[in-house]
Amino acid sequence: METISLKDSNYFSKLMLNYINQDDNLKEFYHLYPTKKNYIEQAKNKLEHYKNRGILVEQISKQLSHLELSKKQQKNLKKLAENNTVTITTGHQLNLFTGPIFFFYKILQVVKACKELNQEQDEINFVPMFWMATEDHDFEEINHFKFRDRIIHWEKDFGGPVGRLSTEGLKEVFNSFLTLLPNGKKKTELQNLIEQSYLSNEKLTDATRKLVHLLFKDEGLLMIDGDDKELKRVMVPAFEEELVNSIAFKKVIPQNKKLEQLGYSIQVNPREINLFYIKENNSRERIVEQNGTYFVNNTSVKFSKEEILADLYQNPDKFSPNVILRPLYQETILPNVAYVGGGGEIAYWLQLKEMFNQFKVDFPLLVLRNSLLIRTGKQYEKQQKLKVSNEDLFSSSLAITKSQSMASSEIAPKLPELEEELKSIFNRLEHLSSLTESSFADMIQAQRTKQLKGFEKIKKRLVHAEVKKNEDLLKRIEQLLNELSQQNGLQERVKNFADFDYIDIQYFIDFIEDSLQPFAFEFIINTLNEEL
Repeated sequence: METISLKDSNYFSKLMLNYINQDDNLKEFYHLYPTKKNYIEQAKNKLEHYKNRGILVEQISKQLSHLELSKKQQKNLKKLAENNTVTITTGHQLNLFTGPIFFFYKILQVVKACKELNQEQDEINFVPMFWMATEDHDFEEINHFKFRDRIIHWEKDFGGPVGRLSTEGLKEVFNSFLTLLPNGKKKTELQNLIEQSYLSNEKLTDATRKLVHLLFKDEGLLMIDGDDKELKRVMVPAFEEELVNSIAFKKVIPQNKKLEQLGYSIQVNPREINLFYIKENNSRERIVEQNGTYFVNNTSVKFSKEEILADLYQNPDKFSPNVILRPLYQETILPNVAYVGGGGEIAYWLQLKEMFNQFKVDFPLLVLRNSLLIRTGKQYEKQQKLKVSNEDLFSSSLAITKSQSMASSEIAPKLPELEEELKSIFNRLEHLSSLTESSFADMIQAQRTKQLKGFEKIKKRLVHAEVKKNEDLLKRIEQLLNELSQQNGLQERVKNFADFDYIDIQYFIDFIEDSLQPFAFEFIINTLNEEL
């Protein structure tokens, strides 16, 4: 296993690089930085204030009651009821068949962090938790995954919380996918996963929960669905404050302005009311207030202030937090100490600390998830033969070939010396021009500019000629980067777990977990052996 700096991957934003480097200007936007020591300190803070353990354990137990829990899951569920237990959480959309491979990285980073913290001390129990984004309504973001440069797509009309979506039609989708796989152990494993999850459950929430359970049950992972009436009942006071006083808007906007003044882009902007309303037909639309009347966007539904508060207290499950309030919901109902997320997620969490302070909810450690590039043994051998560095893997095939071509060129090393000679000639001419009229000096300056521009063209033509001489090298490097899915975006955001060659899924999961470094922030590169 090897690593490069996140900066050298040329992928992470200035905000994320400054955050992991603990830039002083960002310290007001979070509570504690995620060091091992601070996990323990944060846990002690959270345990001192946390009040919702009873309802949490009761509802998670109900949600998981239809699953055959592993011994580790049973143990963690039992621990969750104990007053010295906290969680480390990650969350994700209900992407079809997990979506891109980084889904695995987020979950296994949480698992591994809990394992290491539990091994090093026994005062506090750490339990891994997966928050399912069942109330998301952006179906277009989750209804597909990539496999071998194809998009496996699920066509369906829907506009409500995706977790309530019927799995009807998925049998045909997955049958089509399975025809692309050669017969063998891998195909059998994937087919079993599909049959036991998507084809054995009527709703997408239940299907996804079962899939995550089958993949990670032996890791002790627990799953939670926030689309739950009793869990939302805990949020009624906060939701009332949001409806009446627009608390999130008032607290997040000033934070956004501060971040903008520091030169950062804003990830999400709050609305005056950051709640949706879920109707019986499963539509999920924004709540807006105008002159004391509350309207549900794109519907005929409207309420007076008294009516909407009465509905909130009677039917809290009809009220759904948006991206601004969902973190507050999560951290209120869970005894959570750290959230593991991608760069975009951590960026919007950094906007929320003042809102958390207002609601008197502990702000968690914000942990940038690990990034991992997986290569096969054969790909590693190709990389070595082509003299492609790990940093080069995050560049383009043309840029690498240019660099290598110029490094091996017999002509290129002579160009700087020739360029200096050209400049020297014009320097001498300029000295002579000072002895005569000014028009001569102007002419020399114009010629200097023209000749140096011409020399730049010569250098560019030379690069082009040297690259053309190395066309075979260019093609081989291009092939390597394409195999790694690195040419048009990172591998981890493109490839699905079904795309990799592995002995069996558990072997692949173990490989990923072994690769991850939950308390370090570097880009990891590791080689997956195709056979034992």
